[in-house]
Amino acid sequence: MSEVVVRAEGAGKGYRLYRRPADRLRELLFRRPLHQTHWALRGVSLELGRGETFGLVGENGAGKSTLLKLMAGTSRPSEGRVEVRGRVAALLELGAGFHPEESGRDNVHLMGALAGVEPADRQAYYEAVSAFSELPEEVLGRPVKTYSSGMFMRLAFAAATAIEPEVLIIDEALSVGDMHFQKKSLDRIMRFRTAAKTVLFCSHNLYQVRSLCDRAAWLHEGRVRCLGETDEVVSAYEDYEREKTGAGAPIERPAIYRPLVEGTAPVRIASIAMENAAGNAVNRLESLQPADLVVEVEAEDPEVAFHVGLAVIRNDRENVFGTSTHFDPNRPPLRAAGHRRVVLHLPRLMLLSGEYALSVYLLDDSGLHSYDLAEQVCRFAVRNPGRDFGIVSMDYQWRL
Repeated sequence: MSEVVVRAEGAGKGYRLYRRPADRLRELLFRRPLHQTHWALRGVSLELGRGETFGLVGENGAGKSTLLKLMAGTSRPSEGRVEVRGRVAALLELGAGFHPEESGRDNVHLMGALAGVEPADRQAYYEAVSAFSELPEEVLGRPVKTYSSGMFMRLAFAAATAIEPEVLIIDEALSVGDMHFQKKSLDRIMRFRTAAKTVLFCSHNLYQVRSLCDRAAWLHEGRVRCLGETDEVVSAYEDYEREKTGAGAPIERPAIYRPLVEGTAPVRIASIAMENAAGNAVNRLESLQPADLVVEVEAEDPEVAFHVGLAVIRNDRENVFGTSTHFDPNRPPLRAAGHRRVVLHLPRLMLLSGEYALSVYLLDDSGLHSYDLAEQVCRFAVRNPGRDFGIVSMDYQWRL
């Protein structure tokens, strides 16, 4: 990592909760705790390097905004410490730092003063903010309490970014406003990245997080649940969201699935595995790399004909792909005694990032009756090193 400009070490933020307002005074007088502590954030440790764009994802109430306030310096940690080097500009709650009764013009001058803009440079600063926000002078002369949320966001973003900060903190601000200004704001963020500024970006728009951020953290119930490369973190968060709605189960990923009990059918599943190009059973693969879906079969009678059906299942139980040997009218049923391997070779694994599982069926010669089956087993994860998103990769060419 390059020079560290933002560091959190065991940072936590707790809020005291009292049953009655008078308990605050009684606690002070009698020196006896009469409160409970709600920890919005606890034990958070992470570092951001100079020039890094870092994403923050998580549910509402996970502690994202609390962490951003600690890094912006508008709140102090109850435990641990947070250090930031360089000038910081922050867009937190909509309208934070603005006086509602004052005009947009006066608020911009006030923000410039608070940000350390020299008096001789205040007019140039104001003109830069006015030009970027595209708000007319008539609007800037009105109290900001009369602004729409989109106008508020335009002025706040323009004022925060016009000071050329070393660290820019953005909390969901780009979700407000029209498409034109969202694009303009993203272009300015991209310019900050090119200029080696550090950007901390919090959003529920996971596409923007994937597109903008080098690394990310997923906050859950006030703690860091996942920290690392953006695609890995966002994929883990997406899987959690699907599981939370009851669409999936917690992922366990042994590299090879073997039935716990040996069946009595004439053809039985002995094991199932995903193998990489080196022939090793793995539970993590990369998109567009070769892979083999391997089913080991035990057959006692060489005269018993059977087919093998196989399906790839996403962890929300949606079928991504399924096939069977009996789908090919020119392929005769399989016949084999003893231990045999049936391999479905994939020259390029077309799955994008996510969690998946296999379902395998051993069928009779008609393809209708099942001798043995194993559903949603041999769970595996796929990581896409690129930025394409969705479920599957598709070969494509751009033509203009």
